[in-house]
Amino acid sequence: MKYLILLFMIGLFLCSCEDFLTEETETGVTNNNFWKDAKDVDAAVNGMLSTFRDYQGSDVVVHQRDRGSLFDVLGTWTNPCNNDLSRSWSSTYACIVWSNQYHVVASANLVLDNIHRADLTRERYNFYLGQALATRAYVYFYILANWGDAPLILHAEDVGMKARTPWQEIAEQCIEDLKAAAGLLPRASDLVDIDGRAITSKQVFSKGTCQAVLAHLYAWKAALNKEPRLNRTAILYCDSVISDNSYQLAGSVKEVCEKVILGNSPEGILECDYKDTEFDLKNFGSYMASYCQRWPVVPLTTPSTSRARGLCITNSTVYAMYPDKNDSRREEYFYKLDSMANVSTSITRGWAYVQKYRHAVAYTSGSQVGSMRAYLDNEILIRLADIILLRAELKAKTGDESGAVKDLNRIRERACCSPYNAVVDGDLAGAIQDERDREFFCEGLTIHYFDVVRNGTFRERLRGNFKTLTDKDVEDGALFLPVSRLAFRNNTLMLQTPYWKRNGYAY
Repeated sequence: MKYLILLFMIGLFLCSCEDFLTEETETGVTNNNFWKDAKDVDAAVNGMLSTFRDYQGSDVVVHQRDRGSLFDVLGTWTNPCNNDLSRSWSSTYACIVWSNQYHVVASANLVLDNIHRADLTRERYNFYLGQALATRAYVYFYILANWGDAPLILHAEDVGMKARTPWQEIAEQCIEDLKAAAGLLPRASDLVDIDGRAITSKQVFSKGTCQAVLAHLYAWKAALNKEPRLNRTAILYCDSVISDNSYQLAGSVKEVCEKVILGNSPEGILECDYKDTEFDLKNFGSYMASYCQRWPVVPLTTPSTSRARGLCITNSTVYAMYPDKNDSRREEYFYKLDSMANVSTSITRGWAYVQKYRHAVAYTSGSQVGSMRAYLDNEILIRLADIILLRAELKAKTGDESGAVKDLNRIRERACCSPYNAVVDGDLAGAIQDERDREFFCEGLTIHYFDVVRNGTFRERLRGNFKTLTDKDVEDGALFLPVSRLAFRNNTLMLQTPYWKRNGYAY
């Protein structure tokens, strides 16, 4: 009931996904009556985290993140992967609408604006405040990485017309919020709920989560705002996460698939956490898996069944991505890669069979008995391997090549690969990016795309129009998403990104 009240309150502030935070509201009485004690705030924070999960793990985000897809057959992803968005994404298409993210921001702002009203112990106050600050910061980081400049809204009742704030200012606000949250929250292994029970869900933010996001945020700002000194700051935050005993690498790639991807493992840092409930399995679960996996994971399918709903990868592409024959990801991420490559193409059509997401659930009753129901796997947003390889990238950029190689080899060793060899693997920066592509294939939110943008390798590593972008195009926002027409309703201060105003979104 408390959660429903919270959703109603958020709805009043937002009024409509189509009218961007432009309607006045009257919620004073509701706020005065709602925020009384720890149970009220706990309900609000749990509602905020649920909203975060529902939107950040949604089907829309799956499409946003795959502008850099490594698959060969892309289906509806073809035009986004060519940066030719207007061919398939209309001016109001869901993938360029940021209202989902602003729903989460509104949830966080509602907590931040009202937490002072409740009677809380210092410990619970710090916990709830930290959750709201960290959630808002992560989502704003996602907004600025996808859209660049965007409205910065820091209070629930700030609902007037809004211009776009430079992304650098949003990043500074995120940094401030994350530092504050890191000071308020304990390590992941020390998190407890309102009843004093240990929290195991990696959807709940901890000190380490904040530090991991800060590492990525500083790395982003260092690259895109041409502030290379910030790479060393990012390294320090990586160091803090890697030295945190709350986190531990899984012992093998098999364990990554069977335990880490399932969720809430010692390697996980931030995740969208799905439960084995009717609501979760009906509406959520790992969306990415449903687009790229069929046989042998999905029940009632065969090797000759269409490989996926939209994404397919050939054996030859997999071999090129994973050239080391001893790389255990070849057999763990892809079902019997070598033997299936020898099966007649009349059956396989030359596709590799992705099996990274293992926890498929079938219907046990009704007319669909035996058929695919959902995946139990979490959406892994950040895991320890990510931070280790990010540190490798940053060390290479700051001249610590031996340190970079050590971090790189740590992940390669787990995958049973040979150590880095410049003659075989090429330049160190490229080898680290290749390793990130191999390790995080088909997981996370825009990992490959954001890596490429951060490292400025979009002309080499992406497709289509990305390869011909000029420096002026990039300066004008070609690597960001266009702003949806919906954000212009009742908001005369809104402006379109210059590149996209010239390329199909002039309104």
